[in-house]
Amino acid sequence: MRKKTSLAVAVLMICSMAGAQEVNLADILSNHYKATGLGNLRKVNTITMTGTIIQQDAMPVKIIKMRPDKYLMEFDVQDITGFQGYDGHTAWSTAPWSGNPKPQVMPDDRAGELRSRGDFDGLLYNWKEKGHSVEFVGIDTVEKTPAFKLKITKKEGGIEFYYLDATKFTILKRKYSRMMRGQEVAVENYFHEYRMVQGVLFAFTQVTYFGGQLYNTLQFDTIQLNNPVDTNSFRMPVR
Repeated sequence: MRKKTSLAVAVLMICSMAGAQEVNLADILSNHYKATGLGNLRKVNTITMTGTIIQQDAMPVKIIKMRPDKYLMEFDVQDITGFQGYDGHTAWSTAPWSGNPKPQVMPDDRAGELRSRGDFDGLLYNWKEKGHSVEFVGIDTVEKTPAFKLKITKKEGGIEFYYLDATKFTILKRKYSRMMRGQEVAVENYFHEYRMVQGVLFAFTQVTYFGGQLYNTLQFDTIQLNNPVDTNSFRMPVR
């Protein structure tokens, strides 16, 4: 009953804000692009993010992205460094603490997530040109905040849901499914503590749940734009 009441209030708020006009996907996305500084992001070629992943223990993490679709995450587990990378074609990882120090090509069920992370401008920008489908599917609430719910059907397969703040147009939540040990598990990412960096909006805190259980919290300390980056660092090492 409480959820229905909250949703009803959200609908009334959104209708009031929109002047009782029909909610339009193009307007939602246009406002999202403006709110997040997409025009400035289009001038950026690299993003370097440093911080901490909290997953039982606190682990240092560094994430580097390069236009158009390269991604590298470096993180420490018990003072042993691992990597997850995507060079635009191949998704790979290393996990030396597992007893196998050699880089491994990621299976398709995990590679899809790295491809999404590697999309420099995000799935919602130029989605038609990328071959995705985006639909406005309703109004919901995320942590009591009214939100527009968008359904993304990706070109390579898979469905994701994005929840955009109905007044700020920032992404509050991302929801999708991932195969783990042969079973499909719901994954939810929550985005908090948005800050502007050189005219581009970033969420400095990201919280992830697997199957409804807290999985980890990613807290960024610094985000830097257009730092020099070696393209070769995204390629899977040959050993």
